[in-house]
Amino acid sequence: MNPELKGNAGRGKRERETGRGKRERERERERERGRREGGEKEEDFDVVLVGDVFYDIATTPLRDYPERDKQLGCGFMLSVGGQAGNCAAACASLGLRTALVCKTGGGVLSKWVTAELQKLGVRCFAGKERCESRREVGITVSVAFEDGSRSMLTERGANLELTAADLDFELLKRTRFLGRAGHWNTEGLFTANKKILEFAKSAGACTGVDLGWSAYLGWTASARETVFEFLPFTDFLFVNEAEVKGLSGKAEGGKAGGGEAGGGGGERELLERGCGNVIIHRGAKGSSWVSRDFEVSCPAFKVQPRRPTGAGDVFNAGFIYAFLAGKQAKECLRFANSCAARHLTGTFF
Repeated sequence: MNPELKGNAGRGKRERETGRGKRERERERERERGRREGGEKEEDFDVVLVGDVFYDIATTPLRDYPERDKQLGCGFMLSVGGQAGNCAAACASLGLRTALVCKTGGGVLSKWVTAELQKLGVRCFAGKERCESRREVGITVSVAFEDGSRSMLTERGANLELTAADLDFELLKRTRFLGRAGHWNTEGLFTANKKILEFAKSAGACTGVDLGWSAYLGWTASARETVFEFLPFTDFLFVNEAEVKGLSGKAEGGKAGGGEAGGGGGERELLERGCGNVIIHRGAKGSSWVSRDFEVSCPAFKVQPRRPTGAGDVFNAGFIYAFLAGKQAKECLRFANSCAARHLTGTFF
């Protein structure tokens, strides 16, 4: 890990520049006042994730799909999954105080996923009616390939039951960063997304949305509108190149090598719709940070991929960590790329 980023990401230069440092000091004084008065104060968090969680079954990398009616030997990895679940696990592994609001169901797999997250230090708020859910936790079967790509089969399970009623909005007042992840896997939150992000911003938190691929609804006008309505309250939109095109209707137009902002690609369309910054996952080409004022790109680290599923979620966690530590744009991308690279090799968490 970069020595500059070791330890708690707590009090960075960016906080001082934006006033977050002042808010942190006020929160600390409030906590101290509560201790003096003998009362218990609610726990504060660096990151609160709201979204999907899955039980992941992933193959070790294959050269190609087996032929039909043929058997192919391979290894399997079992892990916590989901965009929100993966990001929460990675954030906690980096030392961030992390909470996850999700819906897991009440079965054996659900309990296993919750236990694994808790082992990593994630505080799980798994919904008021978790034990009454008839559904099991979401399940993903991921087939990985030697070139770093993967194909996935998913059953959203209990994720579909996550609604605004499962979220204590007071929790959003106690975090520095609110991440809404797994949009398409949690349709029960569609009508609440705008309220969640707007509330978090009004409480002083930065907001980020990890969109994901629209596997169930496609990129219809009505599906895209479920995203457009909350973009004005989104500081960071995390997408890959295909998602930029699917959401905006335009190809991603930035230069992979970096440089000044320009062009009229899909990421510009998303900025025009109110998003503060677009963070683009470019796979083997690295990543980019695009805002109205600048565009910065950073190349990927060259590694042999062993675990491609979840690399983007771990990238997001690394980005959040570096951003909260007050690092500049290119440093945020570089650290996020390094986290994704470690995950690809199977050595992150």
